[in-house]
Amino acid sequence: MTGILRSGRLSASRVFAILVAIQSLLIAFGCPAESTAESESLAAWGQIVQVLRHPRCLNCHQLEQPLQGDSRRVHIPPVVRGPDNLGAGTMRCYNCHNDRNNEMARVPGAPNWSLAPASMLWEGKSDAELCELIKTPALYHDRFPDALLQHLAEDHVVLWAWHPGAGRAPIPVSHDDFVGLVKIWVAGGLACLNS
Repeated sequence: MTGILRSGRLSASRVFAILVAIQSLLIAFGCPAESTAESESLAAWGQIVQVLRHPRCLNCHQLEQPLQGDSRRVHIPPVVRGPDNLGAGTMRCYNCHNDRNNEMARVPGAPNWSLAPASMLWEGKSDAELCELIKTPALYHDRFPDALLQHLAEDHVVLWAWHPGAGRAPIPVSHDDFVGLVKIWVAGGLACLNS
């Protein structure tokens, strides 16, 4: 099943149905429900991390400079983070990135376009480190997990990843399925791999 989950071919509802069936079997054989909830959470995390590692997400979860495209090349023109995550000097994100994709110029856009905060640097982190990072309550002004769910379900820049415009691959799982996986992960105790 892991290979199927990694391929991204199953919807969150189908994954959930499979996990419920597995949980029923485990309970029937005397395994405690807590271990099955954790198994569901880990399986959901396995799908979630694939989305977080997609160029649509990872390109802006950088320390100082965003990357571009599916190949994750250096951003041209060269820009840096700046004190407000919107660039520095005359090289501001909103100089090129508007509130929607500019299909003619092939420049992506969504409301509030910016680099992710430096505290949300994902580049170079293992799956386990990324898992621990995104479930740090202080990053959400102690509104975790509600703020994380709201961000992933409603933020315009996040939603853009599913409609990135011509020449850019969208996230390969539907947004609704992704949010469903995050809910399974949260409900199962935010399980992280130990490696």
